[in-house]
Parts: sequence; structure tokens; C-alpha cells
Amino acid sequence: MNRPDWLNELEALAIRFPQAGVSADLAALSLAEAWGVLQYLRTLAQTHGAQ
Repeated sequence: MNRPDWLNELEALAIRFPQAGVSADLAALSLAEAWGVLQYLRTLAQTHGAQ
């Protein structure tokens, strides 16, 4: 099974925002949970701009 592209984005955003505390838990998340975390991290990225 191929890895969805958005999982790469999730991983990058989790590294960019370590204060979210999700990096260590990414492997344990279901795809639905991971998608929700991605949406949250995308919101953080938009709120914090290119900082």
C-alpha cells in the first residue's frame, strides 16, 4: 500500500510545530485521526504564517 501524500505534509508540520506534541504519536494514529491532526496543524501554519 502506498503512503498518501498528505502524510508527508503531516510529518513536516508535526516537526515544524513540536509544541503540538504529536510527533511521538503519529505512528499510532488511525488515518482518520491523522487527518484531523493535519487539519489542526494546517490551521496553526496559517495562523503563524512563515515564522
